[in-house]
Amino acid sequence: MAQYTKLSSEELTDIVSHYPVGNTLLLENISGGFGNSNFKLTTTKGTFLLKICDEKNITELQMQMKLLIHLQQHSYPTVYPVLLKSGEMLYVTQDYNVMIYPFLDGKTPNPSQNVLEQIGSALAQLHRISPLTGLPRFPMGMIQITPFLDEVKETQFHSHPFLTWLKSELEWIKPELEKTLPKGLLHGDLFLDNTLFDGEKMVTILDFEEACHDILLIDVAMTIIGCCYTNQHQLDIPAVHGFLYSYNSLRPLTEDEWDSLDGFIHYAALSIAFWRFRQFNIRYPNVVNAELYQEMITRSTNWQSITL
Repeated sequence: MAQYTKLSSEELTDIVSHYPVGNTLLLENISGGFGNSNFKLTTTKGTFLLKICDEKNITELQMQMKLLIHLQQHSYPTVYPVLLKSGEMLYVTQDYNVMIYPFLDGKTPNPSQNVLEQIGSALAQLHRISPLTGLPRFPMGMIQITPFLDEVKETQFHSHPFLTWLKSELEWIKPELEKTLPKGLLHGDLFLDNTLFDGEKMVTILDFEEACHDILLIDVAMTIIGCCYTNQHQLDIPAVHGFLYSYNSLRPLTEDEWDSLDGFIHYAALSIAFWRFRQFNIRYPNVVNAELYQEMITRSTNWQSITL
């Protein structure tokens, strides 16, 4: 869990006073999530998710708000913030930025063909929505990896085995990224824990914090890396088939996309491995999560070429 911010009772009272959510009864930490401080807020009017946005600056958060409005106009199945009494989506103070959401019932599902078919349809539906002007490129990819490689040259990490692996992978992946492939609106981080299911029925897609405008195949590959593996990081082939069949039924992949899928699978795994390595070894050193990047290397290694 990434709980970087702690709230005093006075700060919590101030936050809640700006929302039409009643009075606070209980605030509980929520495990999971790597980029925000998340709390379950119980009030006299219900249960909510209170999110302190630790990683994003105000400009990035304003773009996120615009995107949520854009998605709402297209009736996309995600959870939308509770508006402040002022009508805004985001509460900003000198010390933190806050969003409050309805607390939806549901759980992170286990991968299965049925689950991945629904995720595939939801992702294809997203990719058919026009991108919003001003969205960044894929934020966990080359746009951050390139400067990172320069930053660590003169540090203790310059000879770390992860850096050796990262550079080796990039040598053969970069040509794939230079191909002309369809672009559009991406979720950017569609892992299973960014979905909610009631049993095996999808409730919603969560967390558009990494949304961007880039090559659509990044999202397809990221979803496979994030949703189509067992807890032991073994590839669930029926789940991959269900996802790709469902996605392809709504938004058919081009021949060039099929040809490039393997390379983008490795790019997706590499991007998440990079983010985790930097996050838990450099930005916020954390002994518990320091080796978490290894999971993505394992998934990349266990990938098999898939055809429908």
